[in-house]
Amino acid sequence: MGDSSYFVHDKVEKAKRVEEKRSMILDFLANEMFSTSEILGQLLGLSRTATFKTLKSMEKQDLVRLHHIEYELAQRGKQTIWGLTPKGALLATDLDTFQVDFYEAGRIATSTIAHSIAIQRVKVTGLTKGWLNWVSSRKLKQIAAKDKKKWLQIPDALGTSPDGKTVAFEVEKTIKTPKRYESILSNYAKMFLDKTVDEVYYICPENIAKRLEILFLKFNKIIIDGRSYPVHENVLKRIHFLSYDDWNELK
Repeated sequence: MGDSSYFVHDKVEKAKRVEEKRSMILDFLANEMFSTSEILGQLLGLSRTATFKTLKSMEKQDLVRLHHIEYELAQRGKQTIWGLTPKGALLATDLDTFQVDFYEAGRIATSTIAHSIAIQRVKVTGLTKGWLNWVSSRKLKQIAAKDKKKWLQIPDALGTSPDGKTVAFEVEKTIKTPKRYESILSNYAKMFLDKTVDEVYYICPENIAKRLEILFLKFNKIIIDGRSYPVHENVLKRIHFLSYDDWNELK
């Protein structure tokens, strides 16, 4: 009989790789609850076919489920997302917090899903560039609820840059009023002062990014602890405005 040790080893390695992919997807969905094949494929570094095969295998194990929705109807028509099932959520949840969150069809507004998908695209690009410690908006809201004085502004996501800075991400699909942005600037100025975050990245469509930067430069005062102060350049230089392409191309 020939030596079968190579085949046994190969089988073990293959099973190990499958488990690693499954764990990566579950860890990602534990924070996001749902995602797309495109984003999960980028996370895994796999082709569309290989990603779909992995997800279908997880679907058979009742860890994820495919849903057809219309979160970007004007652009592409019907979309599909993979939602975390109750079983998947139970296996993915952090043992310290033990917050079991799973996707339930129809319970999340399509506009919220579209915004979350946009944030996830930013997140997964960051992960491939070496950014760490990503915290989703949903998790940040839970954290902020326990310490509202610290979290005056709840970002869309939080991450640690390759050079160790704590960066708040604001992913803008639509424009807020100037008064609202002035309030946000005040909140972040206080959070810079308290060392809650080091910088803010606004990620926007190309036609919005530059206009938003100009708008922030026009603000001449901020309110901190009820007192008015002039906007210092040290505050403004910590806030960066990038288009989606700028972010994708950032080294």
